[in-house]
Amino acid sequence: MKIISWSAQGAVFLLVISSFGHNAALVPFRLALLGVVVGLLLCTLVVLVAVVLLSLAVAKKRPLRAEYLLLAAICSMGPGLAAYRIGIDGIRAPMIHDITSDTVNPPVFLFTQQDEGFRENSLIYGDGGISAEQLVAIQLSAYPDIHTMTVEVPARRVYQKALFVSSMLGWKVSAQDVSILHFEAQGSTDMFGLAYDVVVRITSLDEQSSAIDIRSVVRVGASDLGSNAKRIRLFFDKLGEELIIR
Repeated sequence: MKIISWSAQGAVFLLVISSFGHNAALVPFRLALLGVVVGLLLCTLVVLVAVVLLSLAVAKKRPLRAEYLLLAAICSMGPGLAAYRIGIDGIRAPMIHDITSDTVNPPVFLFTQQDEGFRENSLIYGDGGISAEQLVAIQLSAYPDIHTMTVEVPARRVYQKALFVSSMLGWKVSAQDVSILHFEAQGSTDMFGLAYDVVVRITSLDEQSSAIDIRSVVRVGASDLGSNAKRIRLFFDKLGEELIIR
């Protein structure tokens, strides 16, 4: 039982130190990720053992010490929260980390540099271990709903609203060029503070209509766990709402 107690306390300690340490830039990403993975595995093991012990205690009509039940309950929060935030779609997400609304002519990062901050994934579309053609095929199969958004609103008005929505979503706009209706931004996820880069491009179709494209790239990891697709959908949804009430 002492092993369970130590494992539970160690798992919680690892999760807290790794998560908060990385968010505070005190723990390197790889070390923090290792800590989270080990912490989640320990938590899962503690919960499984506690369930077995509880079943045996009930079957033999023996009491199980409340402190172990409490530790198991606390430990279950880690895997439970991770599963909830990632979701089934995240677990099923393909092994890609770069999503764009325009797969024929993806928006290009003109200002954000590859060496800015810690980044393993390339900002060049299709330069991530698989070809651009393969990336397009995987995206179209997994996310057929993500495509260029067109609206009956002048391009400059859309650009202003797009900038507003990006700030509303917590993105930090790092560069913008109003002459080409283009801006780039960065953000990080609530869970574990994983950084990502976003580029938005507005194209004027005529005086009263526009096309909006967005591309989102996570900085680390072969898979984005579906986060880029969720981010793009949310951006389009919020932008659509803002344009309706213009």
